[in-house]
Amino acid sequence: MSKSLLPRVFVTLAAPTIAAMEDQAMSAVGAHSGYELRLDYLQDLSTFPADLHQMLVRLRTPMAIATCRRAEAGGLFAGTVDEQLDRLEAAVHAGCHRADLEIQSIDRAGARIIERLRPARVIVSHHDYRRTPPLAPIYRKLSRLPAAFFKIATHARVLEDNLRYAELLRAHRAGGKLIAHALGPSGLPSRLMALKWGSAFAYGSAGHHLAVASGQLPAQVLRTIYRVDRLDSRTQVYGVVGSRASISLSPAMQNSALHAKHVNAIYLPCETSRLDDFLKLARRLNFSGFSVTMPFKTAIIRELDWVDPLAAEIQACNTVAVQRGKWTGWNTDAAAVVDVLSKRLRLAGSRVLVLGAGGAARAASYALRAEGAEVLISARREASARKLARGVSARVVPWGESDGLDVDIVVNATPVGMSPHIEALPTDLARLRTRVVFDMVYHPYETRLLADARRRGLTAISGLEMLVAQGARQFEIWTGQSAPRALMEQAVLQALGHPVERD
Repeated sequence: MSKSLLPRVFVTLAAPTIAAMEDQAMSAVGAHSGYELRLDYLQDLSTFPADLHQMLVRLRTPMAIATCRRAEAGGLFAGTVDEQLDRLEAAVHAGCHRADLEIQSIDRAGARIIERLRPARVIVSHHDYRRTPPLAPIYRKLSRLPAAFFKIATHARVLEDNLRYAELLRAHRAGGKLIAHALGPSGLPSRLMALKWGSAFAYGSAGHHLAVASGQLPAQVLRTIYRVDRLDSRTQVYGVVGSRASISLSPAMQNSALHAKHVNAIYLPCETSRLDDFLKLARRLNFSGFSVTMPFKTAIIRELDWVDPLAAEIQACNTVAVQRGKWTGWNTDAAAVVDVLSKRLRLAGSRVLVLGAGGAARAASYALRAEGAEVLISARREASARKLARGVSARVVPWGESDGLDVDIVVNATPVGMSPHIEALPTDLARLRTRVVFDMVYHPYETRLLADARRRGLTAISGLEMLVAQGARQFEIWTGQSAPRALMEQAVLQALGHPVERD
């Protein structure tokens, strides 16, 4: 088979039976994908490897990797090294083109065991599920072995660990024998950029909730949303930074928009608890722009060369564009709040209760006051609420004391109700009178607060509307093109697993 026709994305199949693996493969079917078969997950070996051979024939796969990860290397196989080799050999004879053997087994039994897996091309792998140590010594050790490929995967504690992978892959890309990426939520940039940096191939799961390692994304997501096998030296890099960026819906939304508008770019999730950690990544990878989420919307302002007057006044920035080497900051949340609410009622003269005093609450409060609304602010941290209230000439309502309030709109600008804490409520609608409930939380799509509002016959507005409105403005700042809003909304709904209505 021509090297150019070999698959670059492999779908990991992990199930207790060969039949269940085949079902996973069929549900994850995609053009020109290979498969990694996690034999350590198998529980029914009664007709193995005959069933495996028949599955490979039916799948007509261009490439299959047999992997039987022992428990000491993070897998499920509890047998000896000899028993591991027996299972891998059987898979090779059944038709697997490659076999993955971890370095722990070689350390235990010696390099000669690699010969037992011929004629398959052997991948020698090193995994560390706790941290990312220096990678160069690991690569040197692996590269001395008589194997076709060398795989390194370690847990990223910080975003900066991704830079180690970029350096390693770029240094050895000419050989075409290295497979490398970081694990965990903070390791997602390396998973998505691995092929661009020079990794021989990448791994994806067969579907959502079928990942075999932390941070593994569905192969379909890798290929259709991130288009990891189509990135090149001219691909621009954007992203979203935040403490929960790995579950953000912005990558699905922005990557769909970039593709629709034929912009050669990728938008990465960058999860970290430290802003300086992200800044090192963004500067080293030459980001063209990025979105800012909790808890960095205020802190990022100190790092910018220029700040839009509105963002400076609000003291919250959710959008950074890199223009001629300068980092410029914007706040697209404020305009999105007005965009969403003004479709439902006249804002001038309306009474609005804003829950929260963070970046989102600040954007909402400033935007609403600018439109002539009366704003009331309630937050758990009353000092923060009072500080915000002074800045926008608003009134403070003590947290939890909304009894008897009569307002036109309630805006939840807190993370209360966000997945996974979906049962939490930021306020009790039975204790106040209102017409419109706007929940900025968009994951889940239908929060408990919105469900309560609908039951009471109130107008309920999902945070998805604001997500799309602010994201569309971000896209326009970055690219200078009009944003495909309908497509962006569809992408978010699909990412949430919500049915999309089509004309």
